[in-house]
Amino acid sequence: LFVRKGIPLKSFMHGGGQERNFRAGTENVYGIVGLAKAFELANDNLMEDIKKVSHLKSYFKEKITASIPDISYNGPTDEHSIYTILNVSFPNVGEAPLLLFSLDLEGICVSGGSACSSGANAGSHVLNALNVPSDRVNIRFSFSKFNTIEELDIVLEKLKTTFSLLYILSPLLSQYLSPARYQYV
Repeated sequence: LFVRKGIPLKSFMHGGGQERNFRAGTENVYGIVGLAKAFELANDNLMEDIKKVSHLKSYFKEKITASIPDISYNGPTDEHSIYTILNVSFPNVGEAPLLLFSLDLEGICVSGGSACSSGANAGSHVLNALNVPSDRVNIRFSFSKFNTIEELDIVLEKLKTTFSLLYILSPLLSQYLSPARYQYV
């Protein structure tokens, strides 16, 4: 940390006189060495991991495109995109949260928004900037080196089944869940 002369700083922690009395305590040597080793291991296999995860993402994109009609993708999906995320835009199937909820009940962890806006009810400012129609159901799928093709096939099968069921039920759901149904005279 470089500090301009004359700039008053207060101690981060009080106690010993380490770090010119700004931070008491001793550096976590074991933690520092462990972090360095973690960086080394991650870097050693980085290109292999990127190749594997990119293949999983491509496989999933190919299969989901062939399985579910009228889907699109939010943002690029090729080598110019982040290799761990695929943001899929589905046609609206009545109550949009039901698709996410149904997948969650099946044990499939996906997201309808960005990680940093978890719990927010407002639409995504990023998807708005991309002019994604607000009547679409947007789901973010994340991939890692620990995923397998078999897991993706299970997700695809559950997604097809859930989407088909919600699509069939959507006229009934929209009628049953209509706000007009709950208006009092």
